[in-house]
Amino acid sequence: MSKYTQLSPYERDQIADLRAQGLGPTAIDAAIGRDKSTVSRELKRNDHQDGAYRPVYAEGSYRFRRQRGAVLEKDGRLRQFVLDRLAEGWTPEQIAGWLKCGIEIGLSAISTKTIYTVIFRSGQKTQRLWRYLTRRKASRGHRARRSKDKIASKTLISERSQAANDCAEPGHWESDPVICRQNRPLLALHERKTRLTIMTRLVSKTAAETATAITGNLSKIDPGMRRSVTFDNGGEIARHSLLKDALGLADILLRCLCKLAKRRGLVGRFSGHCCAIPCQPRNGRIRRWLPRQTYLDALTEEDIQDVSMTLNLTPRKCLGFRSPAEAFLNELGKSLTIRFNNNVALGV
Repeated sequence: MSKYTQLSPYERDQIADLRAQGLGPTAIDAAIGRDKSTVSRELKRNDHQDGAYRPVYAEGSYRFRRQRGAVLEKDGRLRQFVLDRLAEGWTPEQIAGWLKCGIEIGLSAISTKTIYTVIFRSGQKTQRLWRYLTRRKASRGHRARRSKDKIASKTLISERSQAANDCAEPGHWESDPVICRQNRPLLALHERKTRLTIMTRLVSKTAAETATAITGNLSKIDPGMRRSVTFDNGGEIARHSLLKDALGLADILLRCLCKLAKRRGLVGRFSGHCCAIPCQPRNGRIRRWLPRQTYLDALTEEDIQDVSMTLNLTPRKCLGFRSPAEAFLNELGKSLTIRFNNNVALGV
């Protein structure tokens, strides 16, 4: 069943021309493709006082009938109640919610939008009702709803292989920015199985800069050690397809970190087990050396790599108290022994 639509100004022009030719409602409806009752109702409601049908006058009559006064303008008691509550510091949302509870006898419920409409209506400007609002702005900003998801052809973390989830094979990386005080962020890459950490400085958080930094670091690694990279669902990875082609990755995966963290109970604490969201706990280790108040621009590249090396040389319980550097080289078929009780720290 098709949805009914109001007559357009063009259709009213057609009705006027056909009416001037002496045609009746039946002939007119056949000519313009409208129901006979629609044409009869239009001629009855919007005829001029002299009996003639004029399209401009008919359009004006239609629009006048469509005008409806605001609820708060019709109901004086309701209007006064809303104004009193606004003066007491209530927000429109609180007022609308209170009225919907039905506590105020004799006052009808209204929506938050209705209250905002009256506050910002041009006829109410002299009363300056916006002064009662929290932000005290004379006009309401445009609140267009934009899609939060702007990443095309993405692969969700739920599609990641079981071997990657269980940390059973190397080459699966997690990426997350490390943001400090009002300056350029760092990009941290964590290998899931060996816990190796790579850190690099970013000029900005743009998609191009992120892709360039990741390509520059992972391209130096053996191809067998770069199977997939998992990111937060952010705009900095909008060019993931270019990154996938440049590095020959099997997958670029995206996750919603906050929801997963709450579901797994990992918010605010570190988990040594393999899980779907290791980046935040591992970035917590980085925070030990680079707190949020750190001014990163004052650090040299050598300082940043010192932090990365410290993390990679620290033994981990989940690796049998081997260091990430040892575990990573072992996956490449190389043997590494670390000793801290002599002058040479590394021995291959």
